[in-house]
Amino acid sequence: MSRLIHLNGPPRVGKSTIARRYADEHAGTLALDLDVLAGLIGGWRDDFSAALEVARSHGRAMARRHLRDGHDVVIPQLVTVSDRGPGFEETAKDAGAAYIEVAMLVDDDEHLRRLRAKCPANDVETQIQSILESDDGDLVGRIRRHLSEYLADRADAVRLDTTGLDQGATYARLLDVLAGFEQRPA
Repeated sequence: MSRLIHLNGPPRVGKSTIARRYADEHAGTLALDLDVLAGLIGGWRDDFSAALEVARSHGRAMARRHLRDGHDVVIPQLVTVSDRGPGFEETAKDAGAAYIEVAMLVDDDEHLRRLRAKCPANDVETQIQSILESDDGDLVGRIRRHLSEYLADRADAVRLDTTGLDQGATYARLLDVLAGFEQRPA
């Protein structure tokens, strides 16, 4: 059975990096980075949120088709209580696939270190980094609180603490989590 693996978590925790590595090591897997897709939609610099909503819609269609073709999809995407519901779980169900949500978490101090150390690799990441570093309030703190509120209602979401872990150790823990799902009875 194909799987939609949703890597949730705060910005700059490593979701996209881990998603790309997973796809690189699992033939046929689609690493569907919706932030990148949003950057392909005209006007994204002026209204990233609107472009992201369009990207999520297109992403669900892409994921559904890929899942129906029997391949896994891994989506690195922050989802919090302030989202209108990205529909990832419904997409998986509609495609006859399993849905696995893994929340990649990190403590506050290390999260701030990761945010400051991030070197954006493209225009979209540069825009997101600029928004996160803006002086108009505690955006990162609000995101973390909204993520925590969201996860309080997501009993099935696996919490993966990445504090103190490098990319290799985080990836190894993700593989352990996913192996646990493979061993569950259908």
